[in-house]
Amino acid sequence: MEQMWIMRELGTELYKFVESQDWEWKLLRSKSQTLPDDVYCRCDIYVEIPDTKQGTLFALKYPTAKMVS
Repeated sequence: MEQMWIMRELGTELYKFVESQDWEWKLLRSKSQTLPDDVYCRCDIYVEIPDTKQGTLFALKYPTAKMVS
C-alpha cells in the first residue's frame, strides 16, 4: 500500500523511472502529535542516487525534484 501512495504522490512516470533504475526509496516518517490513531503525520520521500552522472541526468529529466545534501 505504501508503494501505491508513493506513486500517487510522485506521479507514475517518476515512480516507474526510479524503480527501473533499482534505486532504493528512503522514507522519513514522523508520528502525529495530535491524533494518536494516525500512524504518520508526515512522510518525506527521498531516493539515493549512487552515481553523480546518473544524478545529473535525473535532475535534467525531472527539474522539479529537489536535491538534498
